[in-house]
Amino acid sequence: MFVIFLSGMVDVLFSAPNIIPTLIFCFVMSYWFLVILGALDISSFDIEVEFDVEADIEIDYETDLASTGEHDISFLNNVLKFFNLKDIPLMFFVTFWVMPTLVGTVYINHLLGIETFLFSLIIFLPIGFFSLFIAKFATFPFIKMFRALENESESAMDLLGRIVTVKYPISETKIGQAESFENGSSLLINVKTKIGEIQKGEKAMIVKYIPNEDSYLVEPHYSID
Repeated sequence: MFVIFLSGMVDVLFSAPNIIPTLIFCFVMSYWFLVILGALDISSFDIEVEFDVEADIEIDYETDLASTGEHDISFLNNVLKFFNLKDIPLMFFVTFWVMPTLVGTVYINHLLGIETFLFSLIIFLPIGFFSLFIAKFATFPFIKMFRALENESESAMDLLGRIVTVKYPISETKIGQAESFENGSSLLINVKTKIGEIQKGEKAMIVKYIPNEDSYLVEPHYSID
């Protein structure tokens, strides 16, 4: 019975009226599968639109708006902010958008007996638009979480380029610790290297943060006397 039900669901989902939301859903699931495998980052498809209002050359304000399209960019920024896309990853939002879109499209098409692709677009577009607001409210609880993760990542990025003292020998396969001094205070961090080995007491420079290991990649640093 389950196999028959599953076969019927596949036929329904991949039928002409439901093919668009189904393909989007498959794309989203494939994306998360690649994220789990580590092939993609959760923010791989993020949208970032900013407009620098400080100009190096003084020109007429209205002319500047017309030539640079600041109105359009500002509008897009407001749209992204309204749908929480300034705080959460795009694909995270799309995941919450595609599920009600798929369910709603399949249900309405079945209810109205729509069997052609063109007529299904009349259903898909308004359902997709309405689902944007469902996704907006569904993603509200995750805003604080992603803001905290972003702040943590920014703090980690602040250490890039800093010179540290290795406390325990490290290599590509051995994670050790290093001490960083800044403004009279010290910070102990996990480090590794891809360039041979670095022994205790040697200096190293931080070149990359590795989030999944909560460690930093360092390279040997030789001071010029």
